Parts: sequence; structure tokens; C-alpha cells
Amino acid sequence: MILYDLVLFGHILAAMVWLGGGLMLVFVARRARASDDPHTIGEFARSLSYLGPRVLAPAVIGVLVSGVALVLESAAWDFAQAWVLIAIGLFAVAFLVGAVYLSRVALQLERSGGNDATLSRSLLDRWLIGYTVVLSVLVLIAADMVFKPGVA
Repeated sequence: MILYDLVLFGHILAAMVWLGGGLMLVFVARRARASDDPHTIGEFARSLSYLGPRVLAPAVIGVLVSGVALVLESAAWDFAQAWVLIAIGLFAVAFLVGAVYLSRVALQLERSGGNDATLSRSLLDRWLIGYTVVLSVLVLIAADMVFKPGVA
């Protein structure tokens, strides 16, 4: 049981980093959006390209790997249970929005460098909408993990 507890700890920690890190990025992005200095948006974009691969990507991978390990390690859980299927489906949505949409918008945002204020604000607005979707999905996953629909 000690292995299960360690993997569970890693799963929760990685989820906290993904959700908490993303929430902080949204607040920083909103602050940059409200700034009168267009270069503030460029600085935010450079922060994204630094933090994404160093903080968020490892957290996403950690959540996935530890989640699969938890199901495999426990006799009580299996991949046919509703709450596990819901979690996998929602994870796929959050991952795809991040990998396909947000990464592309972040690259465009970084290329704009805050030089064109209108374009930078538009791209930042698109990023904020996308990451708000990801955060909403992550909150749904957290609720799924806690309430485990379909488990008596």
C-alpha cells in the first residue's frame, strides 16, 4: 500500500502544479492585458515559453502517468469505471486544448512580442479564453476524482 500512497501523492502534487500554475498564469495574463505598456504582453509571452515546458508540461505528464499507475496498482479501480473514463476523457480535452490551441496561440503571442498592441491583446484574449476552458476542465476532473461517479 505504500507504493499506492506515494503515487497518489505524486498525482495530487502534479495536479496542484497544473491547476495552480495555470490559475496563476491567468491572473498574470489579465494583469498584462490591463497594462498600458504593450511590451508587458510580450514579457508574459516569453514567460509562457519558459514556464510551459519546464513547469506545466512535466505536471501534465505526471498527472497522466501517476493516474494510470494508480488504476493499475489498486484492486478497487479499473479502466471500465465511469469516473476513470470521465477523467480520461476530460484529461484528453484539457491536453488537446493546451497542445493544439494554446501552444499555437502562445507562439503567435511570443512572435508578436507586444510590438503590435492590438494584435497582442487579441492573441492574449484568445489565450485567456483557451486557458479558462482548460482550468474549467481541470476543476471538473478534480470533482470527478473526489466524488467518483458510478462508485457505490
